[in-house]
Amino acid sequence: MKLKTILLVSLGVFVCGLAAYGIFSRTDDSLATLRGHSRAVRCVAVSTDGKLIASASDDGNILLWDANTHQQVRDLTGHSKTIRGLAFSPTGSVLASVSDDHDVCLWDANTGSNVATLHDSAKAVESVTFSHDGKLLIAGGADNLVRIWSVAEKKQLQTLKGHKKHVHAVAVSRDGKYLASGSSDGTIHLWDLKGTLLGSMKAQGGHINALAFSPDGRTLFAGGSGTRIRSWSIPDRKEHPEWSGPTGMTMSVELNAAGTLLASVHEDGMVRLWDAKSGLLRAALRGHRGSVITAAFLPNAMQLVTASADQTVKVWKAE
Repeated sequence: MKLKTILLVSLGVFVCGLAAYGIFSRTDDSLATLRGHSRAVRCVAVSTDGKLIASASDDGNILLWDANTHQQVRDLTGHSKTIRGLAFSPTGSVLASVSDDHDVCLWDANTGSNVATLHDSAKAVESVTFSHDGKLLIAGGADNLVRIWSVAEKKQLQTLKGHKKHVHAVAVSRDGKYLASGSSDGTIHLWDLKGTLLGSMKAQGGHINALAFSPDGRTLFAGGSGTRIRSWSIPDRKEHPEWSGPTGMTMSVELNAAGTLLASVHEDGMVRLWDAKSGLLRAALRGHRGSVITAAFLPNAMQLVTASADQTVKVWKAE
């Protein structure tokens, strides 16, 4: 009787654990699974030439992978806490990373060497991107600020104030006209790259996790909590109808290079592909055993890379 009671209690704890974490399908639609991190993988980025995949984790490490063979080629160490964001420069081999340790690091992805460490933030840095000419680095953080640096001079040029809570997402239009920042205060601010506030949009019902501009810069997509995928026309900031789909947390949105396909990833472990023009769901991909946190398209192939709380990176066919 005692053994039976212990087994029932153990089973109850196990079931409760599954309920808290989420029960995920055993189906795996991915092309490849990359393993190397010891904790949740929080971000991925793909080099402009499509040769390298970078992943970063709560373990504080950045791993570089060969995008063709899916073999690990380099390990970048230097951050002391969770890494929240990664971005490759559009014009070279520089990789930027931001972390809970308050630092913004620049790396030479070809050699693995640290190019610079920027210590300008007093709190965690949570989002990062480059301007499309590679000259500017933009990051948002837990201090509610957006910072703009000169990459060549490693010097801060602007500090943008306006958000009331953490800045979880930053994005720059391809033509360099617009910088968007999204926050847990439920707002998206639209700026120019000189730091002038051009206007704001309000996302009712939750905070903003992710932003993505269409290639022509005329549409801004957003994902977050308590809302479906939303979009606005730019620069008039007119909101389009919400897409149908999951109403839970959208962790990341990402457009392919042509702007025809949008990927969204979710707490439910699903990877969804949408027609970026119509908002129709094209595919729902299964394979991760935990929440999917972020995604990035490979530029020269119809493939998508995702990072998950299950400690893996996966590569998917995205057509």
